[in-house]
Amino acid sequence: MKKQLLLFAFLPFLMAKAQNPGDMAASKAVSETQDVQVEVLEFPEDKLTESVMNSLARQGKSLDAINSDGSIYVIASGTTTRPSNMPGFILSRNVAYSIAEMTAKMNLLRMAGEQITSGRGFEMIDDKIIGEDPDQKKKAGMLKKAKMVMDKSLDKALSALGVSDEEIQKLNESNKKAVFEQKYNESIRSFVSGMVKGCAVVRICEGEAGNNDYQVSVCMKYSPEFQSLSAMIKNRDDSQAKQGKSTNSMDKILGMTPDKLVGRMGTYITYDQNGDMVVYGFGQEEVNASGTRASAEFSRAYSKARLSAVNNIKNFVAEDMIADEVSETTEKFQQYADGTDSYFSQQKWSQAVQSKSTTLNLPTTMVRKWKGIHPVSKQNVAGVVVMWSPTIAARADELKETFTEPEPANGNNQQAQPQKTKKSNYTVTGEEEEL
Repeated sequence: MKKQLLLFAFLPFLMAKAQNPGDMAASKAVSETQDVQVEVLEFPEDKLTESVMNSLARQGKSLDAINSDGSIYVIASGTTTRPSNMPGFILSRNVAYSIAEMTAKMNLLRMAGEQITSGRGFEMIDDKIIGEDPDQKKKAGMLKKAKMVMDKSLDKALSALGVSDEEIQKLNESNKKAVFEQKYNESIRSFVSGMVKGCAVVRICEGEAGNNDYQVSVCMKYSPEFQSLSAMIKNRDDSQAKQGKSTNSMDKILGMTPDKLVGRMGTYITYDQNGDMVVYGFGQEEVNASGTRASAEFSRAYSKARLSAVNNIKNFVAEDMIADEVSETTEKFQQYADGTDSYFSQQKWSQAVQSKSTTLNLPTTMVRKWKGIHPVSKQNVAGVVVMWSPTIAARADELKETFTEPEPANGNNQQAQPQKTKKSNYTVTGEEEEL
């Protein structure tokens, strides 16, 4: 039976620390990481792990551990299936980023507990025989003799077809009796499930990790303050609209050069000039600009990039995830009466991480489109940045009511009274990060 795990439900005392929006915005947990760093380096996972561990050590914190303030940092990676010098690399890079992010969330879920199912066993026999048991001697019957004749005829036919005498001998070889045998088998299964909220990617590092081996690594952070802040945004009201310090995040996004934007994936959480929390979503697609219809290629790429950007925000809001990991080990060793032996081993590992299909009414607005070139692959990239904010959500609610407002009945020309605007349930989780 699948057991639903509430992410970090065992930290209620930490969750209670930050209930005031202003306090949360000013808290160390929210403000400690001011820059989302994006780097292109060789062996990115090793470099990112070393850098993050050194940075956390200076703060008295650790990687892959529940720190004293309730924060948790995990690192995960994904590898592209297409090398950086081949078409389709940007798509494969986006997939690698998604795999890294989902793996990091799976590791976060494990911190709250996982179901472990395991079993192992072995068999061993030692059966040494000297001589031949007279009771086992039996006179060959007619059927056995006929089979021997048939086998010899088949051998001649196989030889005529070009099968070597050695191969024919192997085919005729009967099962050898094992005088010693050892078999071992082990199966381990890990299952985790839960709703991942209150976490965000704060570091991205990508680059070559070998021969035609391109890797994307991410550092993801969870904090109880983020989850509390997410709940307050979900139950949005005027007293909670202004949550933090005013920033010029829109100007920064508009002023970012394409070489900076090409490294940005996923989401970015910050505050606008009014102090309202806003979430930016980034999407990008590869473009084949060498053909005669380059403009059409860019148009399609922008559309796909916008959809990816909106979906990144949706996935960031909350993801209901299931992770299943299985490891199976088998080893067999046999010694035979003729002095020969055989050895067999198999190690099978599988990992499946699935984000359940969910639907969210998520209004966003386009911030900018951009064109760039990936620094390693030198391929053309088209990107889109979208934004969600409480203001955008409120305006979308008003527009939706306008579109769904019923027509006056019986030809009444009096304008229908507008219905009271309902609050939207949007759950935004994550960390306030400065670019």
